[in-house]
Amino acid sequence: MAKQRASGKKPNFEVIKNALEAALERGAFPEGQVILERPIAEIFKTSRAPVRRALAELHEEGKLFKFEGRGYKTDNSDIILREEIRPETLGLDGKAQTSAPAEANIIDDVYRATKRSTSIAMTFGQFRIRSEKHSQHFGVSRTISREILGKLMDEGLVGKDSTGHWITGPLTARDVKQDFETRRLLEPYSLETCGPLIPVELLEQMKLRLQEALARTPEDKNPSLLETIEADLHQRCHSFNPNKKIAKFINQSLTPLVVGLVFSDAVRASVEKPGLREHLTIIESLIAGKHSEASEHLHDHLLNAETRTLERMKSLSVIPEPSLPNYLMKIS
Repeated sequence: MAKQRASGKKPNFEVIKNALEAALERGAFPEGQVILERPIAEIFKTSRAPVRRALAELHEEGKLFKFEGRGYKTDNSDIILREEIRPETLGLDGKAQTSAPAEANIIDDVYRATKRSTSIAMTFGQFRIRSEKHSQHFGVSRTISREILGKLMDEGLVGKDSTGHWITGPLTARDVKQDFETRRLLEPYSLETCGPLIPVELLEQMKLRLQEALARTPEDKNPSLLETIEADLHQRCHSFNPNKKIAKFINQSLTPLVVGLVFSDAVRASVEKPGLREHLTIIESLIAGKHSEASEHLHDHLLNAETRTLERMKSLSVIPEPSLPNYLMKIS
């Protein structure tokens, strides 16, 4: 199915790059216009990864310029202009807009499936990810496979060995302890800093998701909901931190989250409830404007989460290794 939908179409980043390049050539942008990843991703209804690549390539080709700030500029002037970029600016009509999103949906589906399988694999040892088999498995190009694996590398779930092969795992107790130490140093500080910047309506949405998850029974598990909830507190909230380096370091230390998700899949028990209640306390503190209190609750939550994660790793060590896709080959 994916192969049929993807065949004959350019990689998503090329669609975006071509639209930006054409707009630059016809002078569609005002002088000093700043271009950021998120607005372009929203226009094309895609993730930021292909936008990031398109912007980087245009910069390498001398068509976009870096400056003392976030993003790129359309020229090398001293003017800095942050006007909203609309689809019309990129020359997109209804037909043009549908070309990228269709492929974006494929990429997002493949990304989620790859993330889940590699997350499971890394808790059971070290595996090589064969990119050729990966692209064949999902019926996508090798370019898309590399793009997805690169994104997972940014998230700390995938790496490369000394010969350049893609690998994942093993996730060890030492890795978990070091990641939690990093997170306890950075996350509470970041949350107190960016707490006032998070829109209350977004926090209310996070609260509703937590209440829905807490109301579910063990037999009514929803892995996607749990993944979203984890991302709410440990990624989306921190994305509002003006210091993007802190948010990046936090994002690269979230590997232990996969243990809880894998454990939840493997064990039919309401294992996530204590953590969900801790999440809810933090989010409610943020909604009430008690940012220091939220920071303290987050620190306590991370201490508790480390203990739970290490206990779950011991339980997973005696669970039979699940069946995994053929693009994952166990090394050790």
